[in-house]
Amino acid sequence: MNVQIVETKDGLHSLYLPELDEHYHSTHGALQEARHVFIDAGLKYCAESKSELSILEIGFGTGLNAYLTLLEAKKLGIAVQYHGLELYPVSPEVITQLNYSGMIGGEATQAEFMQLHQGD
Repeated sequence: MNVQIVETKDGLHSLYLPELDEHYHSTHGALQEARHVFIDAGLKYCAESKSELSILEIGFGTGLNAYLTLLEAKKLGIAVQYHGLELYPVSPEVITQLNYSGMIGGEATQAEFMQLHQGD
């Protein structure tokens, strides 16, 4: 399937599948959407009462939610066991082109972002 890298309004990359007319994230802001839904309303809410969390994400996609979870868990000092399931994994060639570490965690976290896609 043809995958195109697109930039959302907050400058973060997302993916678009023309055959399905499907965007992986909100075109209004991939980072804003992921932080609001997955981190603020999910991870931070649960971390208020727990020091260890288990997360199952159906549809791993670009790994943005997992990456933000990794960075936020470090800040909060919580342990997270993260499982992501993806029927159609994004190719390593596409993953390496995404601007997540440069815009979110700093280039030092690029290796951690890539490791999330190793399936370990």
